[in-house]
Amino acid sequence: MSKKVKREFSYKAGELETSKHEHRRSKYYEGLEIMKNMPYGFEEHIHDFPCFVGSLTMARFFSLKDCYDKTLGIAGHIADVGVFRGASMFFFSKLVELYEPTTLTQVHGFDWFQGNNPSSVLDKDILPSSSSASYENVSKLISANNLENIIRLHKLDLTNDLPDFFDKYSHLQFRLVFLDTGTYNVVINALPFFWERLSKGGIIIIDTYNIQHTPGETKAVNEFFSDKNIEIRTFKNGWIPTAYIQK
Repeated sequence: MSKKVKREFSYKAGELETSKHEHRRSKYYEGLEIMKNMPYGFEEHIHDFPCFVGSLTMARFFSLKDCYDKTLGIAGHIADVGVFRGASMFFFSKLVELYEPTTLTQVHGFDWFQGNNPSSVLDKDILPSSSSASYENVSKLISANNLENIIRLHKLDLTNDLPDFFDKYSHLQFRLVFLDTGTYNVVINALPFFWERLSKGGIIIIDTYNIQHTPGETKAVNEFFSDKNIEIRTFKNGWIPTAYIQK
């Protein structure tokens, strides 16, 4: 009998948005238990992944693909801000590999690989050091996927190191930015740099805008865009991410 599935969460669940799909959770984990005890190997899980992945997880990647499609043809690279284990970064890089075989588009991943640092009172429901992953493991996955030519992984502190980074790479423009950090201080410090370098028609995706456990992210987004004529939209068939802004 396999060990019971227990997912690691980065936040304390609340009674509003995070509870909407709570009724699906127990059945989902019961299904995972059944799958874990079936005679499928690692490669079968990879090649036949729709047999095993949840529909909400698929909805997440459909939303990312929707934004990728909307920006295809706009000049600029792709930024994954808050890499964690690299799922969205690898997803974008494989889209580039498939749909842009001759372009110079690259996917830039930004993370300090120490997990969440909820330093604002607004981030009290985010668990310290959650969403921490290994820089070395992500780097190995880049190599294993033969994506060294597409992915550029930047290990840095998003609250302090972006000025020096963009001084060094002052030419960088982006057409698609996925802001997946959650905490007020990271979002309020990172957003100005990426918005300034976002091409017209480009999109910034906000992972947990308007969700109870990340009010800091919502406040930072609202503060930054308070004097700008923008529209914050959501995904009609999405889950998380919850919002995007097209420049």
